[in-house]
Amino acid sequence: MDVKERTSEEQTGFSISCLLGLVLLASCAGCARNRGALFFPPDALVVWPEPPEQPRIRYLGTLSTEADLKQEVSWTQGFGELLFGKREIGVLVGPYAVAIDTDSKLYVTDAAGAVVHIFDLKSRRYKQFADLVGPEKLAKPVGLTVVGDWVYVVDSKLRKVCVFDKNGRFLFSFGGDLLARPSGIAYSQADKTVYVADTAAHTIYVFTGSGKFVRKIGARGVGPGTFNFPTHLWADAKGKLYVSDTLNYRVQVFARNGQFLGAFGQQGDRPGYFAHPCGVATDSFGNIYVTDRQFENVQIFNPQGEVLMAFGQEGTAPGQFWLPAGIFIDDRNRIYIADSFNKRIQIFELLEKVEK
Repeated sequence: MDVKERTSEEQTGFSISCLLGLVLLASCAGCARNRGALFFPPDALVVWPEPPEQPRIRYLGTLSTEADLKQEVSWTQGFGELLFGKREIGVLVGPYAVAIDTDSKLYVTDAAGAVVHIFDLKSRRYKQFADLVGPEKLAKPVGLTVVGDWVYVVDSKLRKVCVFDKNGRFLFSFGGDLLARPSGIAYSQADKTVYVADTAAHTIYVFTGSGKFVRKIGARGVGPGTFNFPTHLWADAKGKLYVSDTLNYRVQVFARNGQFLGAFGQQGDRPGYFAHPCGVATDSFGNIYVTDRQFENVQIFNPQGEVLMAFGQEGTAPGQFWLPAGIFIDDRNRIYIADSFNKRIQIFELLEKVEK
């Protein structure tokens, strides 16, 4: 086989490239390029309520792509990018639910992208996963919860709950013989119970952590303990279950045994009312946060269901939303919101207890 010989111009160019590479290696060895702090208060501080009132909620930052992790770039990575160009990075397409574990790994279900994203806020690393068994992959991941070393992902199109380890390796699935169109999921640490909202069946299924069916809560209706298209769920530290009963325009609260405890909200456009309640979560004080996909905001209620305040509005700037969905609040009272149509996760923090 004939081998084409390099021309003198090609040889010269190749030699210059190699020389440049050696110079870069020598000058950059042992160094890395730090891209800055991950979250920091913006130049124009965004808080709620606005001054002169005492601020309670503060905007911290946004994650929409892998680049937002501001990962340090080593000299080898930098040299590779120089020679071969930058690789394709992970991008949120339609984030729906969000959760963070004790190791500061942020998990995001992407219903439009059909993957789960992992943003490691500590190491600044990123990965995504979607593989199940053989050629099967996630189709429409929506609900999400992290339980110890396992990640439970609800896929509404596959109609089952898929369980992975924290690196994205598929372990098992359950619910495929019961669920019609599942959406939200929550885990009660108090009694080791998994709750799954079945939106199409208008009920809540209860499973063990290993996926064994236990019982159902509720059926379609408008009375206490019944549902009309339930979507998102949350279980607090005491084992109370909060259900976003979306088309009944309310949030319902249940005890660990499934007993109805109370509800708040109704359809309307005043504070304390809902147009399309979606994500629900509680902070360390027991206050309840509810995202509204039509109001484009988050309302905060006390444990008795009385509205305390709201933050956010329609738009694309920091603290503004476009069809917000899931919400998660960690042990530090940091608030993570899946801002779906803005293709990002917005992060806030509670500065001071919100009181009526």
